Amino acid sequence: MENIERIICGDNLASLQSLDSESVDLCYIDPPFFSGRNYAVIWNDGAEIRQFEDRWVKMGENGKMSKDINVYLDWMEPRISEIHRILKKTGTFYLHCDWHADAYLRVMCDGIFGENNFNSSVYWVRTSNTGSSKAKSRKNPINTDTILIYNKSKEYTWNR
Repeated sequence: MENIERIICGDNLASLQSLDSESVDLCYIDPPFFSGRNYAVIWNDGAEIRQFEDRWVKMGENGKMSKDINVYLDWMEPRISEIHRILKKTGTFYLHCDWHADAYLRVMCDGIFGENNFNSSVYWVRTSNTGSSKAKSRKNPINTDTILIYNKSKEYTWNR
């Protein structure tokens, strides 16, 4: 069996669908976070600008667009299902998200992987800026991201 190491960037659905079932050891995704923001990333090479909108909306009854978690989850579900399909029985899945959708994604992943295959969460804490306007806010700052970790089965591989 050939061991191919590869990093795939971009919208992963088509790439995932092209992979064989149970052929991947580890999958990490860093999808849009349901933040409702527009992002423009300049790669500092003078030639490339990448943009994406992290807006998941639907037309409301009042004729106005409104943020809708179900639009986001409908986009995420086929990707996570494909990841489950391509993972080996010993495989592990890492899903990077933030507070906007982590609870919804955890419930979705419990349904796809089985709640008994939830391994753990890693909380990535950003340093807080005490001089910012957020520091003067009347609520605690949200300065964490979450990485949800799921295994395909209880036979997963763990390399410390």
